[in-house]
Amino acid sequence: GKKEPRFHPTQKPLPVMQGCLNLTGDAQIILDPFMGSGRTLVAAKNLGRKAIGIELEEKYCEIAAQRLAQERLF
Repeated sequence: GKKEPRFHPTQKPLPVMQGCLNLTGDAQIILDPFMGSGRTLVAAKNLGRKAIGIELEEKYCEIAAQRLAQERLF
């Protein structure tokens, strides 16, 4: 399969994150207090949910913002 670009050392595959979010029932707002490069937020966006991310490292916040601003996410 196509190898996904890695933006963070502990980045999880997008299908795994979307599967985890599907386990949250009808929760419409997802909180990720350890956002990293925003993978959970991307998964939430793909599922039509809102998300809040918290991250200490500014470089990862910038990556997450860029990923979420993309019209088409990988």
